[in-house]
Formats: sequence, structure tokens, C-alpha cells
Amino acid sequence: METKKVIVITDCIDVAYTEMKIIIEKECKKNWIENIDFSLVPVSEFSILNAAFLTRLLAEQCEPWTVLSVVINPQKHRSPRIYGELSNGVLFFWANTWALTRTIKDLWVKSLYEIHDPGFITFGWKFVHAPNIARILSGIPFDEFWKPFDISNLWELDLVKGSIVHIDNFWLMKIYWDKISYEEWQKFKIYKNWEYVLDAVFANRMMCLDDNVWSLYSWSSLDFPELWSVRNKYWFKEIDAKIWDIITWETI
Repeated sequence: METKKVIVITDCIDVAYTEMKIIIEKECKKNWIENIDFSLVPVSEFSILNAAFLTRLLAEQCEPWTVLSVVINPQKHRSPRIYGELSNGVLFFWANTWALTRTIKDLWVKSLYEIHDPGFITFGWKFVHAPNIARILSGIPFDEFWKPFDISNLWELDLVKGSIVHIDNFWLMKIYWDKISYEEWQKFKIYKNWEYVLDAVFANRMMCLDDNVWSLYSWSSLDFPELWSVRNKYWFKEIDAKIWDIITWETI
């Protein structure tokens, strides 16, 4: 039997994720779907910007019919729950937040639907989102439980150039910017939120640098430049950088 793939991109990374996974599996078994491969992608708490980066990063790499389940919504208001299919055949399901702004702009959508709104339900992912993911995996025709959704009604994230969109487990910052190219060892003044914080050097391979040297690196994800203090897991204490902070630089 073909394995179905679900990638859950969420800040609900405690027992809630396991509960969601179990609900999807239980619902799928009702339709004789048992081979489901789940992956969890942790998102920085309440950060739609981080979710937007991670969703875009994965959407390009996934095989057709992989389901990206995006579960993050720090907004005050309730949003429609949306299903869609990208031009590469990847499926996605999420509340209408800004989390898929970059994904939809870059990869386009073939179809877009909204599920019936059952009204407010506490922890809607458990009682609304998860059962509908199971319907997708079970191959139930979309028009049986969706209605078309106009793409012009999607919320869009205003991506500010220089925004830190992700900080990985090595505390390396990924910065929303165009692809950069400098001479090796070019020196920079680095600014956080337009205030000077440190000097850095450009490197095509930052691991060649000495420990604790700050480096502006060309790219490894979506052509975004990266900033890191080499082999120094305590660098964040030096500049207290966070997702949404703005990083800019000038050559020296």
C-alpha cells in the first residue's frame, strides 16, 4: 500500500502534536488508510514569519501529494481554514494567516478551497483540522467538503528586507534578502534594527574561519544570506537577536 506523507509545521510541539497525529491515523483507518509517514517541523512560538520560511523551504522539495499541515495562528481574529494544491502537486492545509505568503507567490496554486466553518471550537486543529487532513489522505472528492476560495482573499505577509526568518539549532540566522556575492574576506559593519552591533567577514565556507569569528555567509536556504559566530553557541547573548529583528550591513 502506498505511504501517505504528512509534514506538520507547528509551534504545538508538545503532546498536542502526538494527539493530532493519532486523530489523523484513527480517521484514516476508517477508510483503510494505514501507511502514513509523519514528520514534525518545529516553529518558533507564535511566529508566522518563521512558519512562512519553513513552509516555503519544504514545499519545493516535497513529492506530489505530500500534505503540508501548517498549525500556527497567534492572531486575535478567527480565520477560514484553507486547503490548496501547489503547482508541483504538494497539498497544504492551514488557517488563512500569512504563513504561506512566500510559498504561494513562488510556487503558485492550482486550486484553493475553504472548509465549512463549524463555528468556534477550542483547539480547532484537533477537532477540525486533523479530521480534514484525514479526508485529504483518504482521497474524498474535494467538492464534498470544501467550497472554492478566492486567492485574492488570502492574507499576505509584508516581508521586510533584512528580517531574521529563522534561527537554527546552531544559532545561525537566516536573513530575508536577495542572494549576495562579495569577495572572500570582505569586511562588514553589521546592524541590528539599524544599530551597530558587530563586525563580520564574508566567507563562502564559514567553517574555515576561527572559532567565534562573526561571518556573513552567502546562502544555504532559498538564496538567503546567513549570519553566524563560528562554532559559538552563545553568540545570541552577545546581540540578543530574534526572529523579526532586522539585520543590515555595510562594507568596510
